[in-house]
Amino acid sequence: MFDQKSILISLTIFIIISFSFLAILEKKQHQIKDNWFLYFENIEDASPNFTIENYSKTGNFTWEIFINDSKVKEDSAQVLNNNKKNVSIDKPLGVKSIKIVVSYSKDKKEIYKNLE
Repeated sequence: MFDQKSILISLTIFIIISFSFLAILEKKQHQIKDNWFLYFENIEDASPNFTIENYSKTGNFTWEIFINDSKVKEDSAQVLNNNKKNVSIDKPLGVKSIKIVVSYSKDKKEIYKNLE
């Protein structure tokens, strides 16, 4: 009887320690540090509106819009740390696809979308 209790208690302690360790590791992996993200607001419709989500230092993001490999617009926006900025763009008439390039510091990200 003593051996069964000690095995059960040991197994329970082992499981609790294992789950605690995994929970700590998972929490560390989900922390977003010093990174920023670029995405379209709605990928289902033909809207070219996009969002910059910032988890790095507060900074000035420069964005450019390209249609048929020609730059048609350039602007900038300041996005505070742990915030996001929605950028609304008027949909150009007769354009089938659009490319948006956003730069921050030395990092550059691009997104593409078919507007048909």
